[in-house]
Amino acid sequence: MIETGIVVSAESEAAVVSMPTSGGCKNCGICIVGEDGHDVLLLARNGIGADQGDTVDIEISSGKVVAAAFIIYMVPVFLTILGFVVGNWITGGAEEAVLPIVLAVIFLVVSFAGVALYDSRVRKTETHEATVVRILSPDEVNERNKSIHDTG
Repeated sequence: MIETGIVVSAESEAAVVSMPTSGGCKNCGICIVGEDGHDVLLLARNGIGADQGDTVDIEISSGKVVAAAFIIYMVPVFLTILGFVVGNWITGGAEEAVLPIVLAVIFLVVSFAGVALYDSRVRKTETHEATVVRILSPDEVNERNKSIHDTG
């Protein structure tokens, strides 16, 4: 996600950026909400050398969202199918056998337990990172401010 803010302070490879809260601020937790509740402060990597007072675009990564979504949604599906196939193999494909369904349910429950364990580990270790990706020119700042006031 790309956000726009103003550099409050900059030192070596880091910058503190002030920006207005947005809809994504509720669940992120990467920023520090200011006393007024309208602005947030964010520590961002500053590899491009933005200085205090510069208006910048900041990219905030959301971590490994796609990989986590795949694990959370697809692992239970694959394991349920695997449980059914294993049960079907054990019973020799007998149509009246209950074992394939029982194993499918057992594999599904085990997959939910594994996904819950994975989720708790990811929540402890995954970090959100912010990086200053672009310094806006005064003309770009004026144009963005104008478009905000025109639509607001």
